[in-house]
Amino acid sequence: MMKLRRTRKGKVRRDLKRRPINVLASAITTFSLYLGLVSIFLAARERYEMAAFAILGAIVCDALDGTVARLTKSVSEFGKEYDSLCDLVAFGVAPAVLIYHAYLREEQIAGSSMGKTGSFMAIVFVICGALRLARFNVYQSGSRDSFTGLPIPAAGGAIASLVLFTEYWDLRVAFWVLGPFTLILAGLMVSPIRYPKDRMKKGLVFDPRNAFRALVFAGLTIAAIHYMAVHSPAMVLLPLFITYILFGIIDDAVTRLRTRKGVPLAKIQSSVVPFAPPVNKDEAL
Repeated sequence: MMKLRRTRKGKVRRDLKRRPINVLASAITTFSLYLGLVSIFLAARERYEMAAFAILGAIVCDALDGTVARLTKSVSEFGKEYDSLCDLVAFGVAPAVLIYHAYLREEQIAGSSMGKTGSFMAIVFVICGALRLARFNVYQSGSRDSFTGLPIPAAGGAIASLVLFTEYWDLRVAFWVLGPFTLILAGLMVSPIRYPKDRMKKGLVFDPRNAFRALVFAGLTIAAIHYMAVHSPAMVLLPLFITYILFGIIDDAVTRLRTRKGVPLAKIQSSVVPFAPPVNKDEAL
């Protein structure tokens, strides 16, 4: 809300109404930015595994800051914009630097032009990530049901988990795997594909009808954490990110197909996402 004030010279000055800033949530966001910068420094020193872990740590911080802001009911425009700027560094620039150096290492080993290819992949990924964040801030920041396009933390985490996987098995597949995978992620970020947001959380956690499914999910999560502790996170994280990416694509495709056939939205949600909460009849198509 704008306020008009007159100065001594009679000029009109516009002042923005001050809004409270959640210090705790912004501090967590700042730590996410810090981890993104640490990842860049580690990738430049060829410590790719630690750089990937720093990106994954930033994902945890990104989830926490939004949760803290909502719990304290202090979501602000400052927090949204600051979060987007930090996300671009932690999940856009940091994975791009990791991609570039992974290609550069293979160039040094094989004497090829993979480093130049890696720079192209890195630039495309950052540009698509920036476009994804700008589109979200302008058009979809108030949407609670779904994301349009793959969220940039998921894209950055997928690259980090793939790097962890290749480092664990000592694979040199940047040109054949990491490159196409990066372009696919970049395309998904700017695509019109909708990824479920709050309806997944509410349906899985708060719907009593799906309590058994929630318990099964919790059991699988515990088993996955145990496997990561015993073996390596690389064996679990990459399949999880790929599953999330494919789930959004399949969910969106089935939803669009059934919408064209005139199936009510409530039936679509109950069949595509079995743990989705029921939809009001007034909101059905």
